[in-house]
Formats: sequence, C-alpha cells, structure tokens
Amino acid sequence: MARIVELLTIGFRSMVIGITALAFVSIMACGSEPAEPEATEEAEETEAPAEEASMDMTPGVFVIAPEEGSTVSSPVTMEFGHEHFTIEPITDPLTVHEGAGHHHIGLDTDCLPAGEIIPQASPWVHFGDGSNTIEMQLEPGPHRVCLQIGDGEHRTLEGMSAEVTFTVE
Repeated sequence: MARIVELLTIGFRSMVIGITALAFVSIMACGSEPAEPEATEEAEETEAPAEEASMDMTPGVFVIAPEEGSTVSSPVTMEFGHEHFTIEPITDPLTVHEGAGHHHIGLDTDCLPAGEIIPQASPWVHFGDGSNTIEMQLEPGPHRVCLQIGDGEHRTLEGMSAEVTFTVE
C-alpha cells in the first residue's frame, strides 16, 4: 500500500508540474505578438503583377469586341477601350490637348505610323464625337480592323493602336 501512495504522490507532482508549465507557456504566448505567416512563392507571384500593373500608367487602347479570332454575324458590333488617356470629341477649330484624342478604325488596312494624319475617307472611320462603339454591315469572310487614336488634328499617336482579326459568317 505504501508503494501505491508513493506512486500516486509522484504522479500527482508530475501532473502539477505539467499543469504549471502549460499555464506558464499559455501566459507567455498571450503576451507576445502573433507570428506573421511566411509568404509563399505562389503568393508572391500572385501579388507582383498586380503591383506592377497598378504602377503602369502608360496610355493604351484596345478592342473589346469583336474578340480576336472570333466568328461573328453582320451587322458587327465593335467596341473599343482605352486606359490612362482621355477620349474627347474633336473641336472646331481643331485643337490638340495633351493626353487626349479620339478613336479611328481602318477596315482591312494596316495601322498608320505615329505622327501621320488619318485620312477622312474609306477605309477609315472617325469617331470625332468621342464615341467608342459602332455597328457595321460587313461582307462574309475574314476581316481585320486597325484601331488608332488620333489627336484633335487626327494625327496618330505613338503606342495608341491595336488590331483585331475576325470572320463574318
């Protein structure tokens, strides 16, 4: 019986020591700041492009519709977009505003080099009212549209063009 009491006493002391140690660790943990989760390589890759994109303020223009390589029916709805640039209607007299201009499209033709005046005749369509959409009847077959921004004098701007190819069924 003495041996049982001795074992219970040792067990009780061990339990008290364990509980005390656990309480001490818990108290210490509550007083410290939580550890920052380690950044994974995947998280860094996901965040980096967003940071770069938010810093890039380069003006640009793009075709929203029709999508590249798509097959569409006529009449074809075309829609254009822009970023970090102001689309404005032309004025009379013609006035150039820095960082502003309007859309032009060339149907089945190449884009013009920067600095050229966009012709006001076929195959070019001007959006001098500042709009960004048009509905056009097009013959069946493959087509290519060159979207170019022109300033208040219809002069093409560096880096402000885009092309899209599509097929009319």
